[in-house]
Amino acid sequence: MKTLIQLSLITVVLWGCAGGLNPSNTAKVDAAFAKYEDSQGKAIFREKCAKCHHYKLPETKAAEKWPGIIDRMAKKAKLNDDQKADVLAFVTKHAKAS
Repeated sequence: MKTLIQLSLITVVLWGCAGGLNPSNTAKVDAAFAKYEDSQGKAIFREKCAKCHHYKLPETKAAEKWPGIIDRMAKKAKLNDDQKADVLAFVTKHAKAS
């Protein structure tokens, strides 16, 4: 039973990290981010968000979904309030239409 629970947890973690852009594929990441204008939010997003998982580009979520995601992730990424606001402005500006 313990092994089953451990395997389930590993599966959930890996599934959550799946999708998005692999940060180690620099050329693909650079190409994907080239379409966005340079901003503090973009720079922070690129620097902090790939440390734990693949990038989920802004247009993969609707604008109303991003505040909750950024609230949860900002703590893990150790963003201060200004950084959090910059990232939120970046992702909501480029989010998919709802």
